[in-house]
Amino acid sequence: MALPITNAGFRPPAGWNSGHLQTIRSRVLPGSFDLRAVGEQRQVLVEAADGSGDQLSVMVHRSKRFDSGGSGGGARVALVLLVHGLGGSSASDYITNTAHGLLQLGFNVARVDLRGAGLSKDHSRTFYHAGKTEDLRLVLEQLAKEPEAKRPKSVEPALAAVGFSLGGNQVIKLLAEPLAGSNVLAGATVSAPLDLAVGSEHLHHMAFGLYEKHILRALKRDSLEMRPDGSSRVSATERDRISAAKDIVDFDNAVTAPRNGWRDAEEYYRVNSSGQFLPAVARPLLVVHALDDPMIPSGPYRAIEWADLDRGGHVSRAVTDLGGHVGFHERGRQHRWFVPVIARFLAQPHPKHRALHE
Repeated sequence: MALPITNAGFRPPAGWNSGHLQTIRSRVLPGSFDLRAVGEQRQVLVEAADGSGDQLSVMVHRSKRFDSGGSGGGARVALVLLVHGLGGSSASDYITNTAHGLLQLGFNVARVDLRGAGLSKDHSRTFYHAGKTEDLRLVLEQLAKEPEAKRPKSVEPALAAVGFSLGGNQVIKLLAEPLAGSNVLAGATVSAPLDLAVGSEHLHHMAFGLYEKHILRALKRDSLEMRPDGSSRVSATERDRISAAKDIVDFDNAVTAPRNGWRDAEEYYRVNSSGQFLPAVARPLLVVHALDDPMIPSGPYRAIEWADLDRGGHVSRAVTDLGGHVGFHERGRQHRWFVPVIARFLAQPHPKHRALHE
């Protein structure tokens, strides 16, 4: 018998039960999260391995509760890497909200800016994409060497990766690929697109294309912005094609696909869509999603054989009817609903996973 797809309960406050409102709430009522108040922070630059000279900026935070009995200190995971979504950065509201919540619970946190985004923009000539997991592997390898990655009284690094939206696509693909060593113990995703082609088509038509236009503006801004030395990030031909792009498919045809060796956006989407990687995930993974997400269609989630994944023992889900896209805002709570849900998941032992490394 097929498992019902929804298996978690999120109750939005009165008046905020629309997926659209949950999605845009942080823009209407932005939060303020002082990460320095809950932990010490420093920047780490991770050099790409492709000879481009690109570096990824990672802000590493040590929780003030980590060594004093906080949840992170007693959990199997010491350091959680947060991966932003398309058009976002390490400073996006959902990233800082999650970082603040996890730091308060005693987990150490790292916030990465992918190539061409946020603080990595000044150190990059190229751009991230939905399947660029080699960058995440490099970041995690570097983080494994940092003191924040080790639990109290342990010499072994204990890492987890949490991805949001397109960053979630990357995390699923990452956990399905060979990982050097056993430092990455678990992962989680929030509002990840499981089928990039279906998602781009849905985004083009949803809300008269307003969500797509918002993301496209951010992509154009980041790619067309000049580097600190005055050089361009793109060629003259790419600049013309980016400027003329009417939707995200146009942008991916202009830059993402040709720069990474794919014939077009269609091939890029087919190769990198994360849904196909779920059966191969070999680390505990929690998939969080709301069926009323206006930016990610529910069809690919409904098409997944969750019963088979459940029997496999690595993939868990927390699928709700309501919550919007990376929304899940609750009345009277500073942090989003999924923050403690992910924290509890990262704190549990997962015997099957533990047996892999004993």
